[in-house]
Amino acid sequence: MRRGIIRNAAAVILVSALALSAAGCTSGSTAPSGDTELELWTFLDPNSADDPRGTALKEIVEEYNAQSDGTTVTVRSINYAKIDAEVIKATASGQGPDLLNVYSNQLPMHVAAGTVQPITEYAQPVLDELGDDFLFPIDGVTFDGEIMAMPWEIRAWLLWYRADLLEAAGLEVPTTLDEVGEVAAALQETGVTGLGVGFSNSGLGADFMEKFIPFTWGNGGEILDADGQAVFDDAAGVASMQTFVDWKEQGAFGDEVLSMGADEVINGVKAGTIAMAIEGSYRVAAARSGEGIGENLKTVAIPSNDPSTPLETPVAGQTLTIGANASNTDAAWDFIKFYTSATSQEKFAAAGVLPVLSSVYESDAVTSLDNADELNSWLDYIREYGRPNPVSENFSELSDSLVTGAQQIVFQGADPAETLSGVASTYNAQ
Repeated sequence: MRRGIIRNAAAVILVSALALSAAGCTSGSTAPSGDTELELWTFLDPNSADDPRGTALKEIVEEYNAQSDGTTVTVRSINYAKIDAEVIKATASGQGPDLLNVYSNQLPMHVAAGTVQPITEYAQPVLDELGDDFLFPIDGVTFDGEIMAMPWEIRAWLLWYRADLLEAAGLEVPTTLDEVGEVAAALQETGVTGLGVGFSNSGLGADFMEKFIPFTWGNGGEILDADGQAVFDDAAGVASMQTFVDWKEQGAFGDEVLSMGADEVINGVKAGTIAMAIEGSYRVAAARSGEGIGENLKTVAIPSNDPSTPLETPVAGQTLTIGANASNTDAAWDFIKFYTSATSQEKFAAAGVLPVLSSVYESDAVTSLDNADELNSWLDYIREYGRPNPVSENFSELSDSLVTGAQQIVFQGADPAETLSGVASTYNAQ
């Protein structure tokens, strides 16, 4: 059985927050003392002028260091596509970080590699106290009964569209997947990419996988079964691939998307060279920061084939973990508590990130934000249509293989059923 599969059905839809049990857990958290230096490795860049999340990170770290009694945290920023491999390599040589930001989809890989350590004794008492205020399904970061990470954001995937480009072309916002293809094809004729989809292997094919998952769910299928075996090589998976084939034939996008990953899609939306995309809630604020964009970038739930019901959205998020090579676990947890506090969550909300604490959405700091209604609409989408993202310790390899298969199907005419069967069989043989 593959380790790290999110199995608990109670965590499938975030209709309500979770009540958590503390049976068998005791707190080992004590206030850090003395001079302690901790290093946090993260994909966020605290010096970035383009990503509001980096600004929030910088403020939180500076505030923590200012109030801390003897603990100083420094940040090492590493590109999201490289950080996991670098952490695994560094930890193997005893040089891993004290604190590590891990995307929930990648957490099983780090647990299997031994780069992070359990935090149950620290986290469980806090989660018990928070009760149903905590929104993230903690089962998704629990392995063999041990909590391995503390989530600090949740995210949904949405249909992004440049309202100015649609208006200039005299087009309405699509309400079904068929209409997405039709509108994108019409936009393509205006000289932009109608629908940006990352078909390159950049980022291990994550951008494509983020579309394939909800499409497959919408067709009644699954990506992985309860044992972690790939099961998308069925009618549902074939139908999902056929959607991309149909869009390509309609002219919703051209060969230019073969060189695109998530970053290229986001940059294209910012530049006005891509009119629509299916991307995460967490990057909307960064995209809007582009010159002249602002409220021209809008979002709606991912359409399905039924205009009255959207597709289910994968639910994932960023987490903080204590590294296997951490020099002081008490001090590391003290920082995690600060980082996931309501005050810090408010800063990330201002950066367009969905907080994991329900009460934060009702705070004055958040209700006064210009995007407060939008944040709540995204949260409502998660609560009603959210499902934990399927993950396993080899999920990145699967997404990389799947996007390669998609390239062959959509752009080279390969048979969808045969190609998906080959990808699934190779994955299951590992």
